Amino acid sequence: MKKKHIKEENRAQAEAFCRMQGDELELIKVYAEDFRAIIAEFELKNGRVPTADDLLWIESQRQGRDITQ
Repeated sequence: MKKKHIKEENRAQAEAFCRMQGDELELIKVYAEDFRAIIAEFELKNGRVPTADDLLWIESQRQGRDITQ
């Protein structure tokens, strides 16, 4: 059975959202689904939860811009 790392996943997402500019609730609406997909893919590939830096970098690459600005 796959072990879930819910606390670590939530912590990484919360930290990533805090580092972004703008209204946090609006950012969640825009990026939460992508962050969940990134976390799932990352865990399958790397066997660990991505850091906030990982989330921000991967999503910035997908968007073609720095999403923290």
